[in-house]
Amino acid sequence: MIIAIIRLRDIAPPDELMEAMAEGGVDQIEVTLPTPGSLDLIRRWSGSELITVGAGTVRDHAGAEAARDAGARFFVTPTIDHDVLDVAEQASIVAYPGALSPTEIETAYRHPAVAGVKVFPVGTVGGPSYIKAVKDPMPDVPLVPTGGVGVAEAEAYAALGCLGVGVGSSLVSEDAVRAGDWTGLTQKAKAFVDSWARGVAAFTR
Repeated sequence: MIIAIIRLRDIAPPDELMEAMAEGGVDQIEVTLPTPGSLDLIRRWSGSELITVGAGTVRDHAGAEAARDAGARFFVTPTIDHDVLDVAEQASIVAYPGALSPTEIETAYRHPAVAGVKVFPVGTVGGPSYIKAVKDPMPDVPLVPTGGVGVAEAEAYAALGCLGVGVGSSLVSEDAVRAGDWTGLTQKAKAFVDSWARGVAAFTR
């Protein structure tokens, strides 16, 4: 599973961005709440059959309620925030809380709303080698490595049996969105999807 992370500073993401991701085969999209127009975008796409849209950088109870009311289908957090996870549980919304150490990962996974644990920022602590070390004693925990994930890393994480990866600027950059390079974004999305599929095939051999 590739989760495209939309994290923009100065411009609101247009519908063409979502269409470009879907055309490239990415059907899980995290719209971070600090992105301009994030709730409007989630609201517009919450009923889409092409993609599943969720809210990212959900850090407190108010943000969780706003994302829920906009129709977010999943929450992604940078930390383990029980207020956010409780809102998710009450609304039957799946959550991917952020954690890094094995203790944090185990703690996050025990909450009923959690469908997988976002291991963040994984690129700064060893990337695939760190995930392999974590999965050896904790093979049952579905992990979603995030932070510094490129095409090659996506394949490596899939080959390790991860649930998915969160991919930010290496897939959706502000420059590409500003330029309206929808074809280029679709091609990047397809490259990530193909890379993930190769990794899954290696894992299941």
